[in-house]
Amino acid sequence: MNGSGHRFVDHTADVAIEVWAPSEEALLVEAARALIAVLTEDACIEPSDQCTLDLESTDEEDRLVRWLNEVLWLAIGKGFLLSDADISLHADGLSARITGQKEASDRIASEIKSATYHDLRLAREPSGRYVARVVLDV
Repeated sequence: MNGSGHRFVDHTADVAIEVWAPSEEALLVEAARALIAVLTEDACIEPSDQCTLDLESTDEEDRLVRWLNEVLWLAIGKGFLLSDADISLHADGLSARITGQKEASDRIASEIKSATYHDLRLAREPSGRYVARVVLDV
């Protein structure tokens, strides 16, 4: 299975997501979609607007958590909900052109405080597929 996807996992008092994709860039996009799905309870997001984002990180796991927290900040702080992204990875972070819907804070239906490092897993399988598990503090 080389396609991207995600599922929600039972986790004590928080929400854990498991994500898989054929590349790290696709994994980051899929993880962001999963976060937005939790935040909006699967509301339909119109891909009508764009914004850019640059962030620094120390390694792949840090990049994943920081990316999700930036996507969360855009949603809660700016009302911009991600539907897709074009990501370029760098040794010390990433650059992204994000597609989504601005002024959409009315679609936020649940609270997420942050993506966490608790029980964080990110790996590349022998097949080349990337898999991750991230706990969201709700």
